[in-house]
Amino acid sequence: MTVSFITFGITFWLGLYISNRDKRNVRLLLCGISIILNTLGIGASLLLSTAHPPITSLVAWIPSLCLYLSFAAWLSAVVWSSFAIQDEPQPNPSIWKKLTGFGRFTTVLPLLLGVVTAFGYSLHWWDDSNTWALAPFSATLALFGIHRLIKEVESQGETWLPDFLRSFDYSIIFTALFSGQVAIVILLGAGWNAVTVSLLLVSIVISITFQVYVYPVRALLDSIAFATFPKLREDRARLRLVEDVQVRIDDQAQPEEMDEEELYRHTRRALSQFGDLQRIAASPLTQLRLIERRLKERGADDEVVERAVELKAVLLESVGQLKPRQDESFGTADEWRHYNALYFPYIIGIKPYSLRYSPDKLDPSSLEALEWFRTYVPERTYYNWQNAGAKLVATMLKEKNAS
Repeated sequence: MTVSFITFGITFWLGLYISNRDKRNVRLLLCGISIILNTLGIGASLLLSTAHPPITSLVAWIPSLCLYLSFAAWLSAVVWSSFAIQDEPQPNPSIWKKLTGFGRFTTVLPLLLGVVTAFGYSLHWWDDSNTWALAPFSATLALFGIHRLIKEVESQGETWLPDFLRSFDYSIIFTALFSGQVAIVILLGAGWNAVTVSLLLVSIVISITFQVYVYPVRALLDSIAFATFPKLREDRARLRLVEDVQVRIDDQAQPEEMDEEELYRHTRRALSQFGDLQRIAASPLTQLRLIERRLKERGADDEVVERAVELKAVLLESVGQLKPRQDESFGTADEWRHYNALYFPYIIGIKPYSLRYSPDKLDPSSLEALEWFRTYVPERTYYNWQNAGAKLVATMLKEKNAS
């Protein structure tokens, strides 16, 4: 029973962490959801093992449902992952490497185990309260999730291990302090029953969720506690940003040694993250010598936030250099296409092809650009212009950094 609760806690944390690491990454979100659903199946099996017949009849279907939903989410993650850009493509890999690569292993094995486990539940090979029936599938889901996490994070130029260990250690310690008290009371006399098992499961879920989402929770509490102190709220938000980003920055990144394709990829990503200071602060481009030199020139501190602010300034200048005529705010001639495709979507933030986008707060030139994109520019052409524009900006960064 104790091992099952530990497994429940670790897998629940892993699912939450993976889904929260990059909320805009659909592949990581689906991986995390798959692990969470599978963990809920483990929790339901634990509850079934101590419940009386009336409760058992009500929740007996939950473990198998969680398994099927988890399997569906995992399949969705695999499909989305197939569309991922391969950062380091291997030319003409051998059949053996294709079949034995770790990525293939963590994709094929969950498929086989998921099918076997699903059939087992359907054919009643084991009782629904048997948590070990989910163990093989749970383990391979965890391997798949960690493998996907490492691949996605490294493709973004970030490091994964420090933040991974920080979240794991904090969650384990916090859960042991609070949920451990409930477990001790159960072991000392309360005994295992449906009520105590439910209490312990809920305690574990709350403890881990609080630690994984500690920064948003702290932001919410600060907004309440310091409602009348805006400067203090701003300072504390800056400290949270630095604390969160520092464990994601790859200190070993060497942007000066990037090839053209890698530099372009990180430039395109930084442009797409222009409005999100926290995301752009973790970009390896913040470690360019150009950024360090500009910080010294304006006498700014060499720290995380200032580097992110300076990178944004460099990107804005580079996009501005694509503008054909500085005395005009918008144009539709061919020479404007790269500037328009970068400035208005990334710097201003318009979303030409989103039906839910509201242009209420746009200035006249941005409104004109939005209407022009929607009326005259096909979506595929729009993305091609962005790709070409991002390559031009990457070339500018390389030249500025070398000068």
